[in-house]
This record gives sequence, C-alpha cells and structure tokens, in this order.
Amino acid sequence: MALEEMGELVLHEIGSKLGSKDAAVLGCVNKRLRVSASDESLWINFCSQELNLSVPEDHLGNPTPSFKVAYQKWREAFNMYPWPLVQRVNKCWGSLKSWTATNFPEALTTLRKGVSEAEIKEVEEKLGVKLPLPTKVLYRFCDGQAITGRDSRSALGLIGGYSFYDHLVNVYLLPLSEVITRTKDFVRHLGFSSRNKYIVVAVSSTYREKLFFLNCMNGQLYVGTRNLSSDGEMIPCVSFPLISSVHDTKSCEQQDAMLLWLEEHGRRLNNGIIGLRVEGKHRSINLFPETSPLCSIAITNGIKVTTVHFSI
Repeated sequence: MALEEMGELVLHEIGSKLGSKDAAVLGCVNKRLRVSASDESLWINFCSQELNLSVPEDHLGNPTPSFKVAYQKWREAFNMYPWPLVQRVNKCWGSLKSWTATNFPEALTTLRKGVSEAEIKEVEEKLGVKLPLPTKVLYRFCDGQAITGRDSRSALGLIGGYSFYDHLVNVYLLPLSEVITRTKDFVRHLGFSSRNKYIVVAVSSTYREKLFFLNCMNGQLYVGTRNLSSDGEMIPCVSFPLISSVHDTKSCEQQDAMLLWLEEHGRRLNNGIIGLRVEGKHRSINLFPETSPLCSIAITNGIKVTTVHFSI
C-alpha cells in the first residue's frame, strides 16, 4: 500500500512521529500528503513541544492565523541561528516573563520588544564588535528594559539589587540603543581600549552605579567593582569552563555568560531563592538569598538574625 493511500489517522500518527522538519518535507511529496501534513493539530503539538506556545503567535507576541503559520514565522525569523539555541533562549525569557507577570507585573511593562537583525548589525558596526550568538538571540526576543534615569521606575530592574547602609543598587538590562551610548562613554571615560571588545549590557538605575560588561570575544560577563574607575577592576560573573562556542553556528552547545546568567537568575526567582523587597510604596527584586544553604537564620536572645554571603 502506498503511503498516500493510508487512512488519515495513520498519516497523522506518522507525521507526529516524524517531527516538525520531516513533517514539512512530507507535505511536499504530493497534494494528499500536503493536506495531511498541514493538519492544525500536528502544528499545535509541534509549537507546544518546541516553543511552549499555547496560542498561535510569532516570537514578538503578534497573533498568527494558525499554529502552522506561527511555526513558519518562528523558523523564518531565526533561520540564521541554531534551532536548539533559539528554543533555549525562548525558554529562558519565558521563565523570566512568567515569574514577572505573576509576581512583579509593573516590571513586566518595562520589557521592550525584540530587535531585528538589522539593528543587531548596526550595533556591531558602531561598536566594532561581533556579538556572541546567545546574546544576539536574547536581544531578538527582548531589547532590554525601558527605564530612563533615576525616576519612579528605577526600582523595576529585572536583575534587581540590594540595599544596606548607604548602598542602594537596582540593575536593569540595557536596550541596544543605550548599549551603544553607555559603551562609548565607558571607553572614553575609563580609558579602555576599544580593542578589548567590552560592551555595557546592564547598569544600576540608582545613585550607587553598578556596571556589567560583556566581553564579545570570549563571551564572559563581568561586573565592575568599586575600583573600576581607578584601575578598571572587574570580576567575572560566570565560571569560564561553562562558556562555550559563542561564535560557532555549527555547535549544539552555544552558551555565553549572558545566557547562563539570565538562566540562573530565572531559576532563583522561580525556586524562591530570591524574591521581592518592599520599601514604602516601591517593590524591587532583592538579590539577598532567602533560603538555605545560601541563607542562614538563627535566633539569639529572642532576636532573629539572618546572614548571607554576598559580594558587592
């Protein structure tokens, strides 16, 4: 019996077992198989399994006529990147946005829509860098946060911060337009050579400024210390052995420090290791751990004492 002569249920089962790519190829064989491979239920499953989609929409949240069209738009939008990396970044942002929507909706409104490939190329040309692949995909999904200056939104940084004594830090992700201006200021004022290929990707919106730098050559993320302005001191945010294939499109394991950093941040938020701090009318993400083993709680003479190990 020829394949096209089989019943619809059999063809549907075959299509689901083949996976999205082979199902699309199957639909190119003839009209009968094209109809079967276009069945919406197939693409509902593919979109759910690969992209965690429950409604048909593109990567920017725009609605599409069907799940098959949605899947096609996702593939077309990211055809220059390894598909497993796209899925991983989508999962990372999904985790962060899901937690924020439930627990910190006022910060969710600051997240900007993703940028185009043309905008990424513009940044690379203006700064003379080649962005790591994971960072490119991160910005394709979300162009940082719309937070300007020390206004009423300054506590809405997605990365969050801490407060004690005279230290008040709240870090937000920069949109690419600010990455350009902040990086140029950084190179000019701190005397760093542009050949070092550092770009500024996140800053504190409070008076106690904290700067985060991405090394576009090796994919490491650094945070400036109190000695940054005097001697350029920075410390890495991620263990170097974890970073791999930041510019290799053929690898299956592209991960720079930016992606690893955001994934770990999302994990800590969703697991309750860190949470929200309320001060007056403002809420913000508190980076002080709230659960063991990163946090210790003891009661001495009726006084509850909480201790954490934290680098500032």
